[in-house]
Amino acid sequence: MQTLNINLPEGLKISEKDVLTAVATRLYDTGKVTIEQAASMAGYNLSAFIEELMAQSLQEKATTVYHY
Repeated sequence: MQTLNINLPEGLKISEKDVLTAVATRLYDTGKVTIEQAASMAGYNLSAFIEELMAQSLQEKATTVYHY
């Protein structure tokens, strides 16, 4: 697996796990990696990664603004 260094802004309060999860999720969403690869990248087993994806999906739906 390739290693990548990321420079984050000073004072940003985010864990390495959250960054890895965000990157893995985006790569999976765009079809660059399989769900199994994304789970491995983020340090999850497959079922836990699927649960994380579902939780993120629910959060996105909860923050969607609807205009009628």
